Amino acid sequence: MKQLPTATAAELKISFVGAEAGTAFDALELDREEGRARVVHFWDRPVKSADGAIGLPLLKHGLILRLRRDEAGPGSKHKADLTVKLRPCTPLPGPWQEEREEENWEYRIEEDRAGPDFAAVLAASLEVDRKFDEALDAERGSLGDLVTKPQLELLEAADADGEDLDALTALGPVHAVKWKQDWDGLPGSVAIEEWTTDGGLRFLEVSVRADAADAPRVQDLLGQGLRDRGLTPPQAGDTKTRAVLTALARELLR
Repeated sequence: MKQLPTATAAELKISFVGAEAGTAFDALELDREEGRARVVHFWDRPVKSADGAIGLPLLKHGLILRLRRDEAGPGSKHKADLTVKLRPCTPLPGPWQEEREEENWEYRIEEDRAGPDFAAVLAASLEVDRKFDEALDAERGSLGDLVTKPQLELLEAADADGEDLDALTALGPVHAVKWKQDWDGLPGSVAIEEWTTDGGLRFLEVSVRADAADAPRVQDLLGQGLRDRGLTPPQAGDTKTRAVLTALARELLR
C-alpha cells in the first residue's frame, strides 16, 4: 500500500538573490578558489504561453531531474552525479518509504524548509554516481541513457514514469560553487552554495541539516548566525531551483 514516507531530518535554507547575493558573498568572506566548483543541468519540457508565461511541466508536478559534475580543468575531481527528486513527495510503496544506501547511490527522505516561511515540504531524492564523461555526453544530448534502473523504479513507484526521457530538454549550464563553514551553535556544517548563469542570474543559498523535530530552533539559529555576520535574511523569495529553471527556460525560448 502506498503512503507518504516520514522524514526524520530537515534541510533549512535561506537564499539571497542578485545584489543581495553579492553582499552575502562578501559578508561570509567567500573565495571561489576555496570552494568546490561544479556545473549543473536540469531536464524538463519548457513551454511558453501566448502571454509569455513559462511553464515547466515536470517541476509543476514535483519532479526534478538534476545532473551535477565537477568543473573540468586542473585539480578537478572529475566526479558526477544524477539526482531524481520528488518535491513534494507523493505516496510511495513500501520499499521507498525508508532511506537506504548502496555502493554508488543514496536514497534520502527529508523535509525541505526554505525561508522566509520555512514551510515543511516532504522530499525524496535518489542520487546516483555517474561517470564524468557520460555526464559530459548527456549535457550535449539525451538524458535517457544516464538514468539508472533504481531511478526508473522510483519514477514508476511515484507514477511519474510516463515521460519520454530522451525527449526532455536540457536546461543549463548553472555554474555552482560550494563551501562549508562551522558556525557556533549550529548542528554540523553550514553549506553555502552560489549559483550563477550565463544570463546574469545569481543566487547564494545558506543551508544546514537538522533533526526534523529540532527544525524550528535551528532555523532561528541560522537566521541569527546570518545577522551576526551583518546579513538580514530576505523576507520574500522563491526557491533557487524554480527561479533558475524559469530563467534558463525563458532564455532558451526567446
